[in-house]
Amino acid sequence: MNVADTIIAIGSPPGRSQRTLLRLAGPDAFRVCRIDRPIRGLRSSTFTLADHSLPVLCFVAPGPASYTGDDVVELLVPGGGPIVERIRSELDDQADRLGVPLRQASPGEYTARAYLNGRIDLLQAEGISETIRAETDSQLRAAHGLSGGGLGDFAREIAAEIIRLAGLVEAGIDFTDQEDVVAIPLDELIISIRSLLDSLRGRLDRSITIERLDSVPVVTLVGRPNAGKSSLFNALLGLERTVVADVAGTTRDVLAEPLQIDGEDGALEILLLDGAGFDPVNPNPGHLELAMERRIGEALRRSDLLLRCTAPNEEPIDLGPFLDEGSDVRILDVLTKCDLAVADDRRGIRTSTTSSPGLGSLTGSIRDALGGTTNVLGDDRFAMNQRHQSVLRRCAETLEELLSLADGEDAPPVEFLAALLRQALDELGMLIGRVTPDDVLDQVFANFCVGK
Repeated sequence: MNVADTIIAIGSPPGRSQRTLLRLAGPDAFRVCRIDRPIRGLRSSTFTLADHSLPVLCFVAPGPASYTGDDVVELLVPGGGPIVERIRSELDDQADRLGVPLRQASPGEYTARAYLNGRIDLLQAEGISETIRAETDSQLRAAHGLSGGGLGDFAREIAAEIIRLAGLVEAGIDFTDQEDVVAIPLDELIISIRSLLDSLRGRLDRSITIERLDSVPVVTLVGRPNAGKSSLFNALLGLERTVVADVAGTTRDVLAEPLQIDGEDGALEILLLDGAGFDPVNPNPGHLELAMERRIGEALRRSDLLLRCTAPNEEPIDLGPFLDEGSDVRILDVLTKCDLAVADDRRGIRTSTTSSPGLGSLTGSIRDALGGTTNVLGDDRFAMNQRHQSVLRRCAETLEELLSLADGEDAPPVEFLAALLRQALDELGMLIGRVTPDDVLDQVFANFCVGK
């Protein structure tokens, strides 16, 4: 990636649209676009193709006060594919006439330039990447938390304190012969390290990985026709999402709704599915019944947990024919319509949608069966990916090692304490981008699309 080049790419999402965004960045962006007075702002303009003038919107952002830190031009042009290709070709021809290089941007290069030019830090770049691929509200809040710089600010505060402590420790090594230089006493160092560890542990304890936010377990209600699945579906959601009737076969398709189950350590969001009831021993299923069974079979195979619903005086349905061999899907037996069962010795979680017993027990059992870990970003939690957590843990482990040595019976050499402080600082540098290997940078920006 040569940041001295001028680059161009389409910045609009794939697909058809009335307008397309063409983005240029680099030292020759203004010359290629024939902009003589690069004043920052958005303006109406025209783009000449042969004998035709196309109306366009042009946004000009002179560097270094632009997103990438380069001179940037964004052209909002008519969205037809052939028109966009003609405009691209004309810009390439203009660059050739000027004798300046103009090349297609690589994936993530605009944001990578913003990082390399000091406009954003590495955590903010990762936040932008997560924003692009976010699919849920929790993922979007997590991405905004990263791109807003919250984790970076925290890491820089920790790093600043480590730098302060390292300076005081090393002062006792390099300037012991000078009376006006006072090294930090060991007990003060221990107090400061404990405070840093408390901050790091608190952040880690209240963190949730972005990878975890991507995981929304699928839970499917399954059973015979008229087993009470749809009534239970509505009761769990707290709304009349599906039609309920005493007539068997009322539900004909698979319905899906998100459901949030609260817990002590945060909420767990699941995707709750309600499928048509089916009878595996039906000897003559019709075309509709076969289609319904195919749909519910697909739902069963994609599920993480099955709620096998059984009405009074019925046996649990055999799910074996509908599951793949060796399937590890978990099954919870749910006894429905328990308000109608006078003498009921069935085994399972007892529920009733008319008197509501057992719903709390059922949601708790669902959460336990799925591991009980939250996948919803609450107000008291911080989002980070596995790389961020790994860096903070390594930094905390280094400080714990330093603390165990400094707080031991035999005081260690001061040089050793200084080396551990520098090691902790280097580990934080992997997070905030001061000391970042190329392979980490490649991994961060490889997930971007072209034009971002």
